[in-house]
Amino acid sequence: MDATRQAPIQAGQPATAGRNTATELKLFTWKMLIAAGVLGTLFLAWQVADALLLVFAGVLLAILFQRIAGLVRRFTGLPQGWALGVVLLLLAVLLIGGGVLMGQSVVSQFDQFSQQISGAVQQLPGSLRDQIMKQGQDASSWLNRLQTVASSVMFFLGDLVVVMFTAIYLAASPGVYRRGVILLVPPRGHERAREVMDVMGDSLWKWLIGQLSAMAIVGVLTTAGLLLLGIPSAPALGLLAALLEFVPLIGPFLAAVPAILIAFAQSPQDALWVALLYLAIQQVEGNVVMPLMQKKVVDLPPVITIAAIAAGGVLFGLMGMFLATPFAVVMLVLVNMLYIEDKLGEGRHFPSEDKA
Repeated sequence: MDATRQAPIQAGQPATAGRNTATELKLFTWKMLIAAGVLGTLFLAWQVADALLLVFAGVLLAILFQRIAGLVRRFTGLPQGWALGVVLLLLAVLLIGGGVLMGQSVVSQFDQFSQQISGAVQQLPGSLRDQIMKQGQDASSWLNRLQTVASSVMFFLGDLVVVMFTAIYLAASPGVYRRGVILLVPPRGHERAREVMDVMGDSLWKWLIGQLSAMAIVGVLTTAGLLLLGIPSAPALGLLAALLEFVPLIGPFLAAVPAILIAFAQSPQDALWVALLYLAIQQVEGNVVMPLMQKKVVDLPPVITIAAIAAGGVLFGLMGMFLATPFAVVMLVLVNMLYIEDKLGEGRHFPSEDKA
């Protein structure tokens, strides 16, 4: 009797083992396909990283345009499209006005600066002076340098056009692109996707507030310092310093070049004082103002800010450094909401509840 009862069980064991093996094989195949898909997506993103970075820069600019247009709409009652047009018009006037003021300053000081350079060259030892004159007469080397500079400027202008039009289209119709991103998520996750996107938008806006505040501080300090030193066109130079402050690391040095050249047209001592002024402002901004501002506004730890800039520069060059901090903000929001909250069931730590 016992043998009769055990026989079917023993006979059914190979079939059960076969089903288990098939299920495990199916699960393993799905895992391999998912892993291959993730690796393929990462490889594709790496190949088109430059384009993705430009789009991300456009998203940041679109958030800025949309929020400022919202303020204009609140105080004027204009429709969203007209408010966005007002914002773009004011931005164009600001950039063109600053460019005109800066151009007039450079042109007015160019002749005097040329004379100062010629006098400085004449004071050099004869051998060194001859070497400099020889380099200046080498037309091919100067032509190659001009071609390199022109190529870099053209690429920069092309990227700027892409970012600007991306920002304008996103700011004009944010709902269309928002719905498109949400549709990529399964229906049960639509509400959570909307919440995550709202928090990311608010966090990036607060990061922009901190960045703009730091830019304003740099602009005011630069203008005040140049006025005290008696440098011409101090407001225009301060505006340029504020705008280039948005570019990490290299921006402040680019802003210092025209100021030092204009000061050198007056005297070498003025150029030295201007260089020291820009160096002091950069040290205060980089080590005190900006880390504390980001900590206060978006609760972004300063170490993460520094690490993100370093990693972005190593992986993606100047553009990676430029967008490293806002990208770190996005990643921290995703980790806190999708992993710490949803997977671990704990309260998120970034952005903090009083700032979210």
